[in-house]
Amino acid sequence: MTISHSKRILAILFMPLVLCSCQQIRLSQATDRTVKGILMMESEDYEQALAEFREAVKLNPQLAVAYSRMGNVYTKMGKMEDAMSAYQKAVRIDPYNIADTLSLAKIYQRLGYLRQAIRAYLHAIDLDGESFDAHLNLGVCYLQRGLLDQSIEHFDRATKIDPDSAFAYSNLGAVYDMQGKYYEAIRAYKESLEKDAKQTMVLINLGTTYIKQQRYHAAERALKKALELNSNSALTYERLGYCYYRQGKLGDGMKMYEKSLSISDKSPTAHAGLGVVLMTMYLEKKQDLGLRKKGLEQWYRSLELDPDQPKIRKLVKKYKLPPSTQPVPKL
Repeated sequence: MTISHSKRILAILFMPLVLCSCQQIRLSQATDRTVKGILMMESEDYEQALAEFREAVKLNPQLAVAYSRMGNVYTKMGKMEDAMSAYQKAVRIDPYNIADTLSLAKIYQRLGYLRQAIRAYLHAIDLDGESFDAHLNLGVCYLQRGLLDQSIEHFDRATKIDPDSAFAYSNLGAVYDMQGKYYEAIRAYKESLEKDAKQTMVLINLGTTYIKQQRYHAAERALKKALELNSNSALTYERLGYCYYRQGKLGDGMKMYEKSLSISDKSPTAHAGLGVVLMTMYLEKKQDLGLRKKGLEQWYRSLELDPDQPKIRKLVKKYKLPPSTQPVPKL
């Protein structure tokens, strides 16, 4: 064997070691780039952070953490599509990382990709069946898709995992209410308010559920508590106006509807409700034609905001004033 031939053999034998050493250097450099990127993130230098993460994945395409942090940065920058792409790559590389799986699911949810969000949340639950975030957000996704039974299942599970979550109970109450299960809804709303009494919307929902049961005194109490928290809520005044109307307190009902419309005059239901109150007052005092005109005007305005109200259209047809019989003056 010649000396040159021996050298070639030695070169072949040691070549894997050289390659291995080069690979280790690249992996080490990728880690360093990722660390630098994280530091840039912390100082809110997002563009530089992205530059570091991009270099990191060039050096090591299997570095899930770099893709994950890219997703974090894109989310902070409001670039949701880019964030989704980054998290997808992170999860593809490391499908057992629940934090990245949840992040991807939330991005899907924000973008309205509910099917993908549901699959991602279910995967997160496979990884950790006690994940409060996964069950809660999965319940929201099912609710958005109109799958109420599945929504209740996961909201209920969320309340078991975190019994102190007012939000989980309020969502559970809302779904029960949608199903017409009013007692269950009321119980859930009350549980939510026990955890956090300062929830205007939950009190409005509770009052509304009482109204559906024709429990007007209970509804009035709940709605007045809502006003104590927010005296500028048009919706609360509107619901209270209806509550008073159903109790025969027409003057109070009119005041509440007028207060609601003084805050926001864009509610077709508030205009319709005020019209009903005014027309009811007219029917009690038929000599006051002004009440009839005012009631009709409120219904006209309601229909301008929402034409799809067949009941209001029928009322307008029934009570509209006949055309004037006075001759039109000639110019």
